[in-house]
Amino acid sequence: MRVCKVSWAIVVATFWTPLFPAMSENSVPTLARELSELPPESSVLDLPEGVYTIGSTWTISKPGIVVRGAGPGKTILVRDPNFQGVLVRMDAERSTLSDLTLDGAGTPTILFLNRSGVTADTLEVKNFTHIGIAVPGQASDCRITKCVINGPSSQSTMAIWHDAGRNPTDSTIMIDHNVIKNTGLYGTGGRITIADNQISGEPNPGGGQMDIGNAYSTNTVGVITGNTVMNGGTLMTGGIELGGGSFTVANNTVRNHGLAGIGIGHNVVQAEITDNIISNSGQNTTDKHQPQCRSAIYVGYGATNIRISGNRCFDDQPNKTQTWGVILVSPPAKPDPRFAPKATEHIFVTNNDLRGNLRPEGLLDESRARDRRSSGNLPPRANR
Repeated sequence: MRVCKVSWAIVVATFWTPLFPAMSENSVPTLARELSELPPESSVLDLPEGVYTIGSTWTISKPGIVVRGAGPGKTILVRDPNFQGVLVRMDAERSTLSDLTLDGAGTPTILFLNRSGVTADTLEVKNFTHIGIAVPGQASDCRITKCVINGPSSQSTMAIWHDAGRNPTDSTIMIDHNVIKNTGLYGTGGRITIADNQISGEPNPGGGQMDIGNAYSTNTVGVITGNTVMNGGTLMTGGIELGGGSFTVANNTVRNHGLAGIGIGHNVVQAEITDNIISNSGQNTTDKHQPQCRSAIYVGYGATNIRISGNRCFDDQPNKTQTWGVILVSPPAKPDPRFAPKATEHIFVTNNDLRGNLRPEGLLDESRARDRRSSGNLPPRANR
């Protein structure tokens, strides 16, 4: 594998460019030329340490290429203040962008993975107002791994946005080993794997959550494992919110959220919620849901084939807010015309430790579900 490097003279010029100059030279034409002039046997373009001013979208359209920096904080691509677009657009299949910083300096969206098999690896992504990394539904087999994504003090941002719409799709995406601060994840459609990420918010910004699956369809298959989801940034934030589809949620730690730690929507057709640790949910004490979403696990009316097993649900705050370990919601007083009416069915709540919530029973069941089983839970009252 042959590696080519951007010329040192270019890097020196850009390295001494102030971070937010009044007038700055756009590095994109030079970067694009270096990439286009790679010989056929070369597959890696190395960007040496330095600051590269992005005054127009850099579109990478050569398949199978790796664009690699010297490391986050060393190779820095920063938006020119006169440019409002996407910094980098990956328009080539099986391409990779790695080991650099993308500083949006206030642009709405920073990075766009627009083709199948594209990887974002070991990036720092920061200073965006809407989306850090966007992945459309048709871009299957993409991966976002080992990135650090910092959101702003805003409730309207997402670190990663993947949307395949409501139609059936076999697209896939892997999101793993990332650190996401003050923002969250959104993903719908196809198979979405979210593993071993650290997601956190702060009291004033948003973030500290993931929202997976479209509430109006069942076309998402989500596998959510080994994540730490902490400190929902607003009182309207749940930890892991599941829309429509089939889900495996296992071995996650979910702590300190305004609504439920794990929320299961009415259009979930199958879910395995196992071996999670969920604590200190329900901090929105004025929540208007009936019953309030003040539980570790909240199952909306109409969800089916739900197995909740081996979870530890508790509140260790001096003033507890997590009212129940598990809530199975009652039928709505007034059906929502946007959704086809259906009943909750096949709910199994087994071997969970529900001690330490405001309500010592641990389980609130108002679902009237057909085929509901509760056994092996603590305290024993949760099994009645």
